[in-house]
Amino acid sequence: MILLLCCSSAVAILPISCGSGSSACTLQNYQGIWYERALCGVANVAYPTTEAELVAAVASGVQQRQKIKVVSKLSHSLVRAACPGGSSGLLISTSRYDSRIVIDSNAMTVTADAGVQLQDLLARLAAQNLALPCTPYFNGLSIAGVISTGSHGSSLLGKGGAVHDYVSGITIVVPASREQGYAKVIKLGKSSPDLNAAKLSIGVLGAISTVTLDVEPMFKRSITKQARDDSTLENDVAGFASRYAFGDINWYISQKKILLRVDNKVSASTPGEGRNAGNDPAPETNVRQSRVREENFMSQMNASFVCQQSLNGVENRVSSGDGLVNDRSNTFRGYPVVGFNHQLQTAGGCQNTALNNTRSASGERLTCYWDPDVPGQFYFQTSLAIPLSRINEAIQDIKKIRDGMDPTKLCGANIYGGAQLRFIKGSTAYLAEPEDSVAFELLYFRDRRQNMPRLDQDATDEIEQMLLKKYKGRPHWGKNKNAMFEDMGSRVTNLAKFLEVRQRYDPDGYFSSEWSDAVLGIKQNASVYRDYCALEGLCLCKEDRHCAPERGFLCKPGLVFTDARVCRRA
Repeated sequence: MILLLCCSSAVAILPISCGSGSSACTLQNYQGIWYERALCGVANVAYPTTEAELVAAVASGVQQRQKIKVVSKLSHSLVRAACPGGSSGLLISTSRYDSRIVIDSNAMTVTADAGVQLQDLLARLAAQNLALPCTPYFNGLSIAGVISTGSHGSSLLGKGGAVHDYVSGITIVVPASREQGYAKVIKLGKSSPDLNAAKLSIGVLGAISTVTLDVEPMFKRSITKQARDDSTLENDVAGFASRYAFGDINWYISQKKILLRVDNKVSASTPGEGRNAGNDPAPETNVRQSRVREENFMSQMNASFVCQQSLNGVENRVSSGDGLVNDRSNTFRGYPVVGFNHQLQTAGGCQNTALNNTRSASGERLTCYWDPDVPGQFYFQTSLAIPLSRINEAIQDIKKIRDGMDPTKLCGANIYGGAQLRFIKGSTAYLAEPEDSVAFELLYFRDRRQNMPRLDQDATDEIEQMLLKKYKGRPHWGKNKNAMFEDMGSRVTNLAKFLEVRQRYDPDGYFSSEWSDAVLGIKQNASVYRDYCALEGLCLCKEDRHCAPERGFLCKPGLVFTDARVCRRA
């Protein structure tokens, strides 16, 4: 086993850094800053390459009574799920535990090491004419990280849009007694009820070693982007979800427009070599300039200006292909864009050039748009799952909030593509949605300076709190601000069943942390109340000091959903 006390790297996109000659290491998320803007320190880091080394790493941590967490190669999550807490914990990186991908064509399954990235898994499957139907939209994620946080695409077809619902087996390393060597391997198959806990566990049951997924014969997708007004959106959503196998919707709420992704399954013999180029490598200059433009937009706190700048966003996305290209020449020539499932369902590549320090023809470093070393994009991300049966009512309420405000409100959300609606099928995973749902997701600008109000904060917060409180929205485990993890016992139907499994697998809580205990409702609420906490997403304001009273932002009731408490400029 490779156990390192320091592991410094010159590659900024890597999440772990350690000072030379020091035993203290730090972990960051892919944006370089946690929601709390606090460091995540660990005593040491293990880099296993085999299951035996993973068992030895867990055993070492248990023997020394350390808190233990597992992190993927890129730590592509905004929340502190991989942070052990304190500064004396053990971090296990799966970045080197990524060599094994075993395909069983007869059983139609694939088994992969925990650290295998989606890009490698999908490519290996494609070489055997096989497909994993649904994945998240970025392929630089590890397979264990994907299922542990409930990451998903968009589909109500077959098993649905969430990757954990394709899991048919897991091996997991859990703490054990001294007589058992401090760690043991548990193997779970389809017939094990505990698989419903392990296939979406936010990392608190143990260290996942391998994941087995059900796959199917390769197919192609046919995608067309369409722009429409939102006048009948509430009545159309359910039909859209059932009509298109992998469709999703971007809603530009302030503009009363929607962008439909009409995405269907077609035969693998259908002509077309399209692919999703949405996360292709970008020159550092482009990344930096993109962020500077965002900062210029938002620093003016001028809603009319931001509205004007984003006015043609929907139409431009349709006419440009919105990141889709028709063939290997990397050009968009029109709809539909047809290509193999693994080429269109997800996108990436920027992570590889960033890690390898690849340069463009002009000598510029190529990287991702969120690279914190540039610095690139920096944003808040909210994702709340609403039952499909209630989405009609929820959309009507969002329209009421919009129509009850200044018409320039909510333009800030357009900078990142508006609200995205994706579809998730009801799941047997204890921490997942038990019924068909719509994931309502918002990305919006975050200032790199601390405690800064943002444009339209009161409007977006009012919508989020309405979905959270009135519709019992269930937050995505890997994305949301602390304030969204409120009263989780009432939001997660099978939480008690999950906690029973957790108690059996890790009764002493080696793999639990303050963060996981808070979001699971075990010890405390995830909210942190202090000055400016509502500006940082750490709380729902209760007092003016939670906003920025010296800048004129006070804690006020929502304008339409009056149970909300938002920071609004007086």
